[in-house]
Amino acid sequence: MPVPRGVRIAGGRRPFVNRTDLLDRFRRELMRSSEEPRLLNVHGLPGVGKSRLLKEWKREADARGRTALLDLRLPGSHQVESALAQLRAEFGSQGVKFDRFDIAYTAFWQKIHPHQVLRRSGDLFGPHGDAATRILEGASGASVIGAIAAGIRLSFQGFAAIKKNKLVKADPDLGSLEDMLTADLLDTVTRMFVQDLADASTAEPYVLFVDSYDVLSVVHGEAGSTFQDAWLRDLLEQLRRGLVVLAGREPVRWQEWAGQMDYCVVHPLESRYCEELLSNAGVQDTVRQAIITRASRGIPFYLELAVDTPERAAGEREVAQDRIKDRFLDHVPVDQRRILQHLGLARLFNRSMFMRFVKDDTLWDELTEYSFVQCISGDWYQLHQLMVDALQAQWKLERQRPAHEVLQRFWEDYAESPDIRHRADTVIGVAPLQEAVYHGLRAGQMSAAMALSHADRTKAAFGSQSVNGIITDIRAYLDQVAIGSGHDPELESVARCLAAEDHVLRGRGREAQRELVGQNPDLTAPLGARLGLAAAHAHRLMGESLAARDTFEQLWTGPEEAVRGLAGFALADITMCAGDFPGAFALAGEVSERSGPGEGVRRAELKRLMHLAHRFLLDFPSAWALLDEAKALFLESGSIHGLADIQTNRAELLALTDPAAAVAAADAALETQRRLGAGHEVGKALTARAIAETRLGHLREAAESFTAAAQTLETVGYRSGRARAELFHAFLHLRTGDQDRAVRSLRQAAEKLETAGVYPFLSVIAHKVTERIGRPDEFLAAIRLRARRLVVPLDSVERYERRMDELIDSLLPPE
Repeated sequence: MPVPRGVRIAGGRRPFVNRTDLLDRFRRELMRSSEEPRLLNVHGLPGVGKSRLLKEWKREADARGRTALLDLRLPGSHQVESALAQLRAEFGSQGVKFDRFDIAYTAFWQKIHPHQVLRRSGDLFGPHGDAATRILEGASGASVIGAIAAGIRLSFQGFAAIKKNKLVKADPDLGSLEDMLTADLLDTVTRMFVQDLADASTAEPYVLFVDSYDVLSVVHGEAGSTFQDAWLRDLLEQLRRGLVVLAGREPVRWQEWAGQMDYCVVHPLESRYCEELLSNAGVQDTVRQAIITRASRGIPFYLELAVDTPERAAGEREVAQDRIKDRFLDHVPVDQRRILQHLGLARLFNRSMFMRFVKDDTLWDELTEYSFVQCISGDWYQLHQLMVDALQAQWKLERQRPAHEVLQRFWEDYAESPDIRHRADTVIGVAPLQEAVYHGLRAGQMSAAMALSHADRTKAAFGSQSVNGIITDIRAYLDQVAIGSGHDPELESVARCLAAEDHVLRGRGREAQRELVGQNPDLTAPLGARLGLAAAHAHRLMGESLAARDTFEQLWTGPEEAVRGLAGFALADITMCAGDFPGAFALAGEVSERSGPGEGVRRAELKRLMHLAHRFLLDFPSAWALLDEAKALFLESGSIHGLADIQTNRAELLALTDPAAAVAAADAALETQRRLGAGHEVGKALTARAIAETRLGHLREAAESFTAAAQTLETVGYRSGRARAELFHAFLHLRTGDQDRAVRSLRQAAEKLETAGVYPFLSVIAHKVTERIGRPDEFLAAIRLRARRLVVPLDSVERYERRMDELIDSLLPPE
């Protein structure tokens, strides 16, 4: 019997509904102009065949141009950076060149993996990352961002290719990746992806399919649900010259796509097509066809499930839709049903997971032939959600726990396998320990401490963005379970801690503080200490040094070894910045004594901190000696970043002692810090160059350097560095004869420093300058009085103030 219109055999294993009207509709969409962005929203009931329709449409589009599928059923597809990497790999395999994206994404990857060295972009993108690979091959162990910055500069000298030179000239963001905050860098990554895809699609448009949009819906108990889709909407809104097909259960109402979105409803099949499909699948009894057709209500999932079900007694003439699933499960052998129940608990499964529940694999091929078993990638599968719901409805939650425990152990073991341990991402886009947390929660075996440990390991292996999946899973689980259901009550705090730490890493102090609202952590406990450390760093980001100091002090004197050293160093730094130099030195000594043999970098940082203290004390001989000691320790530990910071500090010290040598030293520091992506250090080096140029009388150059320093420091949010630069900018204004602007700069700098609770000795200098120029200022006098009470030098106050006067003399215009 020939395959009728509307029905065909797919892959020789099962009837597949091919809706001719919908295929014709898609062909018309492909013929339309691609000059403007277009979105086709496919929606319909669960099981109606949306995912299968997208695959059929994709086969049609494959023959006409480039296509990619973003399957949101994969847990690893729920963050923009992971989704972009997957789409880049798929489009890249079809010849799209992502030179700008590869450079920006690799820089982003290094930003969130600061202690890992990436040798080849192929580690991220396979064999197609040509532009980034050319740069990385010459990195010689330096950081990726540094290698990228170096490669960009070399491209202007003819290195790599003229094409790349043109790319950098056309988009200056590529040349300033090192100055970007992580959040800004991720925005740039998205924009570069869109630009590269658009450039490749001028003559050959693309189609992007997004399946299972409703997966992004997060249920909040009785409060309803929300969509965590901001990243997806932002990405899709930027796309040009292509067609986006978005599939989900409900139509989307996005105002930003008004006038550019069409809707396509996938209706249930008409009765005649249901009967023809059943006939071609081997169901020849017309009475049984009619029964199944009525019961299925035209939903292909139920039709195919009925085909999978052995025929029952001929006397059965009526059955409800839900009974189709029950009838199937009634007739599946007990051992198969049990295995399906176990695998249905997993968001993904493969043969190895299957073998955790059976002694042999003879049933594997038979199980994977069922219509509701969907191949996701390679040998990884999922069960259709409707079947998962049916299987779990027959299985009490408390009886599912042992299976979840088995699945937790599977993913923990998988995380240790050689195939995954050293990879930047997996083929299936999943972090194994995220899945271990997911199942451990449901097994009742996931303590807060274990969840935190798994998150730390995930972050180390896959980067900070991968922890977002764990945060989402914990919060979704807690939203769904009843209070007092036996889970660790600290799990909510774990989610808050991880989220706050991620915000701190990305420089988002305000967002970190929002996460920690209402938290009153026990700083003597492991989790509480982590929460406290995140809170203290958030305070520092917001310029709230006093609050940060209080928490760091408690952590430093507390029992938690894991955070004590970090807190001690931060406390010594804050103490020095607050003007208590003896207290800072005492703390630095204690931290050094408690540092283990493997903490050479921390010892070097402590020595550098002491150098900074002597520089602020204007004790330049001691500052030079400590700078040399710190450099030797950084060399011994092989710290690229530490040695780079030494370059900046050398330029800053020379700006105050030998301005002629300081300009070249600042330029060298700028080159290094830009390579490493240290924006705040770039701002400091620019400030050092501006001070040196001011003292040399190169006033135009000094003005340009101060302007560049201010812009950089504002961009990275380095408030105290910005205030310091403004204070020294006042001396340039004095050399140009503009005393009014000089006084305004001094007032602004002192006010900002006092608000942040840092560098009171600089506020003393600010008021001294106004006295020296005959413009004493009451506002600055009040600040000086308060600041003077905070400054505790290593020697006498009188000697310290004499050194301040000498510094002011060297900076004021020559008489």
